[in-house]
Amino acid sequence: MFVTICANSLLLDMASSQLLQRLLNQLHALSEVNETLTVRLLELEERVELMNQKIAPAPLEMHEGDRILLAASDLRIERINGLLDPIQLPRETAQEPIPEAPLELIADLNYEEEQEQLFMDEAA
Repeated sequence: MFVTICANSLLLDMASSQLLQRLLNQLHALSEVNETLTVRLLELEERVELMNQKIAPAPLEMHEGDRILLAASDLRIERINGLLDPIQLPRETAQEPIPEAPLELIADLNYEEEQEQLFMDEAA
């Protein structure tokens, strides 16, 4: 009986040793896969960043007239939003003068002639 218990104990030790060795090998293989995937992901992120830099448009320089028109449009939009909001703006901000663009800048803009479009009720 003692020999059987010792043999079973020895077999369990060998089995647990083999199981531990197999688990360690699997853990090692999994860590290699993790490392490979991490390196590939970092390389992919670098490639995406390079592509984004190539695709990104270069910043445009705006002329002074364009800046004036843009500022006037921004103020006008803020005023319109204030009119649409149910909460009234304080009088100082609601009555700010809107800078007018010089007429020669507006006159210099070349608009292409577009064909007149009919309204929905005229098209029927």
